[in-house]
Amino acid sequence: MNTCIICQNKTLSKVIELGHHPIADTFLKKERILEPQKLYPLNCLLCKKCGHIQNEYVVPPEERYMENDYSYTASNSKISCEHWQEYCDTVSNYINLKKGDHIIEFGSNDGLLLSYFQKKGAKATGIDPSPNMAKLASKRNVNTISGLLGKETLATAIQKNSKAKLICGNNVFNHIYNLNDVMPHVIEALDKNGYFVFESPYGKDIIDKFLFDTIYHEHASYFSIKSVDFLFKKHGLYISNIEHNLYHGGCIRVYALKDMSKYNKKLVSRYIKDENKSGIFSLNTYKKFMAKIEKDKFDTLSLVYSLKKKNQKIAAIGAATKGNTLINYYKLDRNVLEFVTDTSKQKIGKYTPGSLLPIYHDNKLSSKKIDVGLIISWNIGKFLANKIKKINPKIKLIVPGEKKLL
Repeated sequence: MNTCIICQNKTLSKVIELGHHPIADTFLKKERILEPQKLYPLNCLLCKKCGHIQNEYVVPPEERYMENDYSYTASNSKISCEHWQEYCDTVSNYINLKKGDHIIEFGSNDGLLLSYFQKKGAKATGIDPSPNMAKLASKRNVNTISGLLGKETLATAIQKNSKAKLICGNNVFNHIYNLNDVMPHVIEALDKNGYFVFESPYGKDIIDKFLFDTIYHEHASYFSIKSVDFLFKKHGLYISNIEHNLYHGGCIRVYALKDMSKYNKKLVSRYIKDENKSGIFSLNTYKKFMAKIEKDKFDTLSLVYSLKKKNQKIAAIGAATKGNTLINYYKLDRNVLEFVTDTSKQKIGKYTPGSLLPIYHDNKLSSKKIDVGLIISWNIGKFLANKIKKINPKIKLIVPGEKKLL
């Protein structure tokens, strides 16, 4: 994908190269581990015109969501549930949500967020390409259309109800590689005074906070406010508010609507000024970023192999999608790690892509002799550390990037 997916500029610079990886969010059933795994280049491109950062290669969404069981569930952790409750409350207040208002969420997952909106009296429609997620959502009585966001699914959503007071997509808007095709249909499905809201990892945080494992094939885009503002204006949407939170290490929550008079030029300009100042549109910034990745890889491998020489057994904690980028790029395979633990029913009993590490419940750490735990779900690191210490008080913990035992 050598054309900018936002402004169609064809002069892009390759700024991040992480080799070849399997699809990071596809955890394998036991009967599939002997099958050849497809590997795809994991590189990022920078558009100097609009400031957009995107993956060079996009895996077709049908392969990501429909050919394989999608594993991430929004309701999997207490932290996640609390975050989406806060999202529901904050967004409802901001848009002045009223009973009977229609909300459409694309990438609605297991229906958690929409179930919160329903409790406020809203009519809710989910759109999700993963059949197994649609089934989970139905158990929450959340009406879900199985399919990709587009003309047909949005038409079905508003045909059954009305045009939407809110269309939202969270940690999924950055998955869409054909944004310019989708946006006109999103705008058409919005009520005259309706809001489009999305939340996703912030490109500036990925660089500033060294969140390189946020890069994987599901993420077609790593948004800056500069690139989002360009995209929205192109399609007649105007940013009215931006919120910055620490979910997944750093996310932006962007509010936009059709009313140009609500455009918050001062706030948008402040974010873009900060982005320019940070250097995220500079090639030199990414040279330093890649050098930092290589140093961290060397330091991490030096630490884990020094532990292996002492006959220490190491397990990874948290079967996060982001963890697969780190595990596969750092070559933390079965020669280094015994297994991975998690609490998700969608992951336990399966194997990690690429490294083929078996996934067990966290409780396995109490019955199996493990000396060290590598916390790869670092975004909930404190929560996991406290939890794992209760399961196995003797275990030593490592958080990637810190290279020290806790």
